Amino acid sequence: MQTFELDVASKIHEFFRGFRPHPPSGWWFRGQANLAWKLIPKAGRDMYFVPDNRDVGRFNHWRKSAVAYITSLPVNDWECLALAQHHGLATRLLDWTFNPLVATYFACVESLDTDGAVYLYEPELFVRETELKLDADADGVGFIPRAIAPRLLNQKAAFTVHGPPNREITVKPHFYFKDHSNLARLIIKKHCKIELLQMLDDYGINNVTLFPDLDGLSRHVNWETSGMVSDRNRKRLESS
Repeated sequence: MQTFELDVASKIHEFFRGFRPHPPSGWWFRGQANLAWKLIPKAGRDMYFVPDNRDVGRFNHWRKSAVAYITSLPVNDWECLALAQHHGLATRLLDWTFNPLVATYFACVESLDTDGAVYLYEPELFVRETELKLDADADGVGFIPRAIAPRLLNQKAAFTVHGPPNREITVKPHFYFKDHSNLARLIIKKHCKIELLQMLDDYGINNVTLFPDLDGLSRHVNWETSGMVSDRNRKRLESS
């Protein structure tokens, strides 16, 4: 996997000009706030991993109960799985986006004392609902849901399918540019995170737009408040 490094926040635009998304193909982007985290979905993490495709059984259990909270669940299995994913269920889907700045936001919003990463991936195969079962063997297969929820729309969401869920994407030569791989990584140095978050907020990429509900609004106001407190404390130190 090719690895790049960002140590000056303002260079982020120059870097992404070399990796253009062309939905549904082209480059996809994923931000992770900690460089050490594996590139696997939540159902593949140690605390949630159950072997023998039992994560699909856990999803079906969620689905039977979810009808109490939403009037109409998607009939399509994959779209229902995507909805469950965006409401926090541990699934075999891994979140990606067509917007590199959205991925940068997720690489910076947590773990401010740790280097983060934006992953860049170009999938070769895509889910065909009639051809791939939920419990099928899959290696980074791409899936693009309809905009069935505001979060999916605002985040320009796409997913890779991992079967089993603890399987990482296999790095292969790029299918057009043989001197490149299909997976790359941009390391976001920790000292850039705060400046990048401020820059992204200026562009309208924040909790309010990515999570268009009261939870997102509350998180955004809390973020603004913490910035006000930090500025006040800094000025206090400078004047003392």
